[in-house]
Amino acid sequence: MKQEEERKVGCCAWLYGVIAGGCVAAMQIGVGLLQVEGEFTIMLGAAQGLLVGSLTVICGSIMEWLLTPLPEEEEDKPLHPARERVREYETAFRSLADSFSGPASQAGMTAEGAAVLDMPSKMDLLWNTRLKENRAAVAVQLNEMAQIMTDTVEHVWDTQTDENLELHLKKKLRSMGLSVHGVLVYRQENKRQEVYLTVNTRRRRCVAVKEVAAALSGLMKKSMMPARDSRAFVGSERMTVQFVERTNFQVLYGIERAVKGEERISGDNFSLYQCREGQFIAVLSDGMGSGMEAYKESELVVDLLEQFLEAGFTKETAVRMINSALIVRSDEQAFSTIDISSLDLYTGVCEFLKVGASTTFIRRENWVETITSTSLPAGVFHKLDPDAVSRKLYDGDMLIMVTDGVMDALPAAHQEAVMKDIIMEHDTGNPGELAAYILGRVRQYQEREPADDMTVLAVSLVKY
Repeated sequence: MKQEEERKVGCCAWLYGVIAGGCVAAMQIGVGLLQVEGEFTIMLGAAQGLLVGSLTVICGSIMEWLLTPLPEEEEDKPLHPARERVREYETAFRSLADSFSGPASQAGMTAEGAAVLDMPSKMDLLWNTRLKENRAAVAVQLNEMAQIMTDTVEHVWDTQTDENLELHLKKKLRSMGLSVHGVLVYRQENKRQEVYLTVNTRRRRCVAVKEVAAALSGLMKKSMMPARDSRAFVGSERMTVQFVERTNFQVLYGIERAVKGEERISGDNFSLYQCREGQFIAVLSDGMGSGMEAYKESELVVDLLEQFLEAGFTKETAVRMINSALIVRSDEQAFSTIDISSLDLYTGVCEFLKVGASTTFIRRENWVETITSTSLPAGVFHKLDPDAVSRKLYDGDMLIMVTDGVMDALPAAHQEAVMKDIIMEHDTGNPGELAAYILGRVRQYQEREPADDMTVLAVSLVKY
């Protein structure tokens, strides 16, 4: 429709030019003939008419270009993955900034009120003020990092259109009742690929995203699957779906917990989640003491760690920033252990990072390996030196993470040896059953209620 209108406007411009030039030429020729000035006047009139006609056409085209409004951006254009990723990073940074800024003071302090405070109260007021200033400064820095991320990462993200793949997908998906409007491919440094496909159905029906992934896998000669949190179906509304290469492994996990004595809540906290890059993260944190206070400390550690990792920080940087947050958080000492197991679901390599955490066990067929830590918990010293190590895991391997309460319940001189025996006693591939069995066996070494909070987290690696 727009092309037809533009064609009509162009024809009108030429028509106006021909009419205007013809009129000027006719007038000049008529005047020349009346004055009997000969052939020279006729030629001059024709030239003037041609000039006026050409100027009319040119001026008409210029006015058309100036008056035509700029085309609006199409709302349904293909999603650019770089911009989408930057938005996610920016949101994560803003969330971190809000976490550090903290709630506002509940009650203000006037100058007259501050003047009558005794020295200890003045020191408390000064300390709290400086604490708020430090947290605000950190929040500002995080917001600045979010803006930097927005300004720079978008320009270096290596995403390209793939016309050949788009052509073949259009032919393949047309038979499934789908229309393809755009294909973007991101090639990572490790040669893995992500595909962003903008599609919709041509009729009032729905097509499973898994069917689209199967068609895409056949064309790319790679096993592709819908990305985490993607929609399950494609409908008549145009949408962009992300597809990633299928991971080589998947995980199963189970957790078992026991609370200290008469306490109602455990001071241990954990987190299990899968990142978009095919990384499965297991986090275990043991707060100082037990009960609600310990729970709040470990909860803060786990929440901040999740936000830092989602924002793109490395694990080492994340734990160091958390350590600083615990140190300046209040005038009271706050300790928490940090135990991180980061499993690459493509390669099976697991990276362990421990800050004052208890031993982690890896069960493989008929033997058990230990991952130990000699560092102090987070919140003790400003300088943090976490223990980091990596191991290659294989199909069927089990990862067992425990808190100090579990190990302390075993005989002091042979804790690791006894735990290895307990792990090997129960030959099961179900991590939930193994976690429950381990905690039940450990509690048999105690005559009374648990002397500390106890948590057992088991993760099993399974090949597709």
